[in-house]
Amino acid sequence: MKTKRINLRVTDETDALIRAKANSAGMTITDYIVKCATSKKIINFDGLKELTTQIKKLGNNLNQLLVMARQGRIHVVYLDEACAELSEIHSELSKMLRGG
Repeated sequence: MKTKRINLRVTDETDALIRAKANSAGMTITDYIVKCATSKKIINFDGLKELTTQIKKLGNNLNQLLVMARQGRIHVVYLDEACAELSEIHSELSKMLRGG
């Protein structure tokens, strides 16, 4: 339970920056400042929703190909584009986890 209070003065610019970063991280200002002050790493997952949407679409496409292959409707599939897209998604996720 939080029992202590810390008051500090900042400029309007610093206040706006802290609020924007806390909002961007999906955190309260208190939680954001505490995590920053206690040297805990804060990772912003902006864009994660778009990447998960891409992964879902890619998964749906692969499932459709598998169904058609089992039905004998297709015999050869070239997955170069799918592999390239997965590689790009992996690269973006890696950047997010490194904080850049």
